[in-house]
Amino acid sequence: MPLTEFQKDFPNLCARLHQAKLHNRIGQAYLLAGDDIDYLERFAMAFAQTAACQNPNQDGSACGHCPACTHFASHSYPECFIVRPQSKSRQILVDDMHDFERIIGLSSSPGYLKIGMLVEADRLGDASQNMFLKTLEEPPAGTLLLLLSANPRRLLPTIKSRCQLLSLLRNRQDYSSLASEGLFKALALLYRRAGASAGLRASAAIAALFDKCEAKANETVAAMTAGATDNIDDPRALKQIGEEILAKKQAEFVRLRDAINSAIQAWFLQRMLIVSGADKSLLPNPEMLDGVTIAQTTPEDADQDLAYVDEFLRSIAANVDVKLSLDVLCLQVTEKRG
Repeated sequence: MPLTEFQKDFPNLCARLHQAKLHNRIGQAYLLAGDDIDYLERFAMAFAQTAACQNPNQDGSACGHCPACTHFASHSYPECFIVRPQSKSRQILVDDMHDFERIIGLSSSPGYLKIGMLVEADRLGDASQNMFLKTLEEPPAGTLLLLLSANPRRLLPTIKSRCQLLSLLRNRQDYSSLASEGLFKALALLYRRAGASAGLRASAAIAALFDKCEAKANETVAAMTAGATDNIDDPRALKQIGEEILAKKQAEFVRLRDAINSAIQAWFLQRMLIVSGADKSLLPNPEMLDGVTIAQTTPEDADQDLAYVDEFLRSIAANVDVKLSLDVLCLQVTEKRG
């Protein structure tokens, strides 16, 4: 996908990047910050194609015909190396970064720009970030480093200061699939004094969505790793592959679970805007309201509910049982008080 596909959303940014390519002023390290990691990855690949194009157009855009562009079009660019969270904790581990830095340090094929991409860079631990600092300070020649993050606040200031920032915030996330699954109808049951029965009904409905995420994660990884143990008899090798598959399933489940957590937080944030008098037509995610009714509450209660949601998210991140954490959240919000 060429960068021109994003001109409607970010015309000034795309024009600036095209001009940087035209005048050979593309930097070596960029932080792409936005609210949708999949969108960031698509933009990053388009920018990488522009940077790697061997025969750019007169406006600096990718030609679409040179060997580099042809490789990008077929998703086979030989000098693009991507690291993303894979462990059970969805962290980018130190060992992953060692491998990444080793590959980035190798010479690239003649005429090809080496691309190093960290998807969800905020999943780097402090040790991994500190280790990566030297590479950011002195990137190998002929290298473009792209860090993608929907939570750039988690990155160390020293990491952010060594990257050029590309802001790709669109102030909205696509929650249509979760709307069709009934998430927002369940959340609409949660309001002060609704009572324990309503809270537990909502909790059960949301927990069912988490169960679906786990099943989907298992199915996705099973398809990706089909045949991984074929023709392997060594018990140690079989054990290692099994552990890697289990880690991939857990990482994929956490990714899907985090999408639900994001939607829950967005719902309560948006409810806070509504009860504070915001115009519904200006809300970032008005589709959440389709077919549901927001119960009247006070700004003070809405603010307290946001605090409960923050507690819930911290519990989930600490691997507290999801069903138990959901029950606590839903009962807190629906509590009947005198």
